[in-house]
Amino acid sequence: MPLILILMFAGGVLLVFLSATARWAPQREEQRRPAPVRRFLDRNGAGQVSVRDFFLISTATGALLALATQLILGWPMVSVAALLLGLTLPAWYLTNRHQRDQTAVQSALADAVDSLRSAVRSGMSVEEALGSLARSGPEVLRPALADLARDLRVSSFEDAVRRTRERLADPVFDTVAAALLTSHRVGGRNLSTILEALSRSVRQTIQVEQELRAHQAKNVLSARIIAALPLALILIIRGLNPGYLDVFSSATGQAILALCLLSVGLGYTGMLRTTRLPGEERVLQ
Repeated sequence: MPLILILMFAGGVLLVFLSATARWAPQREEQRRPAPVRRFLDRNGAGQVSVRDFFLISTATGALLALATQLILGWPMVSVAALLLGLTLPAWYLTNRHQRDQTAVQSALADAVDSLRSAVRSGMSVEEALGSLARSGPEVLRPALADLARDLRVSSFEDAVRRTRERLADPVFDTVAAALLTSHRVGGRNLSTILEALSRSVRQTIQVEQELRAHQAKNVLSARIIAALPLALILIIRGLNPGYLDVFSSATGQAILALCLLSVGLGYTGMLRTTRLPGEERVLQ
């Protein structure tokens, strides 16, 4: 039992130390401000989910995780920690899914810009090239491009591009949209050259971001291992010799356990914050 307490407290102290000494990525002030739940859902591709449903899903996830923890360990403090963890799981899932989808969309945009440049060079108009991309472009972009092609038939070019920009809500497409709108206003003689430079810039940006995320993943994995090690040890000992941990069933034991869990949680949160990458700014709003 002393070994478990020492490991949990040491793990929390280590995480706090690492969060205080890790290289800090500057965040813009507007990115640090907490956003309302509705903005969070819209920003992470869950605009169809209502705030009420999101709260219900989060509450149900936390309650189920807390119930399972209480049945396995029987310690109220750990069950409370499990409840708090479960409440954050839906938000964590939406954030990670949005990051994967955004990476896929940006990679597809680079290919789409190459195809658009080739079509323009071959003599097609921008409208015709965009309609062709809606049929043969990257799979992940076809629904948005199909909507764009439909809008081009019933509205002006600028309105159609703006609506597509709002649907995708991606910084890379903001740049593509700005290039298309500028070319439409002043003439498209240099559009193919602009698209070529834009494609090259998008691919370089994606490559740099992938390298940064690879380094970030290493730090996050280290933090997760340090945070999970004491908890895994508790579960193993609980399964092999339940009586050895009976001291945690007392009020004093629960209080000590709560302090250890709090130190681990604070350290892990600090590590995630210091390794977080700054988000991309929207070019157009």
